Amino acid sequence: MRRVMFWLVNLTRRVFPPPYEPDVVAAIQRHVSPGATCIDVGAHEGAISRVLARATGPGGHVIAFEAYPPNAEDLRAALASEGLDWVTVENCAITNGGAKTVWLHSGRDKNSAEWNIVGHDVEGRETAPEVEVRAASLDDYWPERDPLHFVKIDVEGAEAHVLAGMPKLLRSARPTILVEFHDDESWKGRRHLLEAGYSLETLAGDPVPRDSPRVYHCLARPPAADK
Repeated sequence: MRRVMFWLVNLTRRVFPPPYEPDVVAAIQRHVSPGATCIDVGAHEGAISRVLARATGPGGHVIAFEAYPPNAEDLRAALASEGLDWVTVENCAITNGGAKTVWLHSGRDKNSAEWNIVGHDVEGRETAPEVEVRAASLDDYWPERDPLHFVKIDVEGAEAHVLAGMPKLLRSARPTILVEFHDDESWKGRRHLLEAGYSLETLAGDPVPRDSPRVYHCLARPPAADK
């Protein structure tokens, strides 16, 4: 009987796979309204880009930044075939704006989801630079007066670089921001959010104290008066 139950559970998982990061998806659905403008930094295969697109609807706009060229090309083609023409794919590394190009480093076993600009994989092992790509900060890319409602950041340890490159947006557009902090060094980048008056909370809505240990998924919300 145990073998039968084990087989049925695994069959169910194959036929009906669990939703991608359900807590992240739920947070997006709570904070993104139809017609919103959103940015997905570190889009990879576009799982979250698609969630954002469904939340905004065709009256909104999603800009998906993916640094690794083959990923960006595949995502652009896939979204076009799905008719999601309100999603724009940009093959660009989002950084602090210190250079026009940066080198990408591969992750573990050339994992397509782990290309990064920090020079090591998610376990801290150094990796060699392999691909040079265009780079920009969000402040440089985004027109200062254009509205921006939501930003998701997942860049394999370079989260602090992205946050350092958007001080104008943090103080003018005031988007809600969902960040995946991969390590303690990237967690230090939360200071850019705190200095701009943002409050931090878990995806469940619990407050994150200023001196808290690293929270992997963190939601940053602008001051109440700006919401």
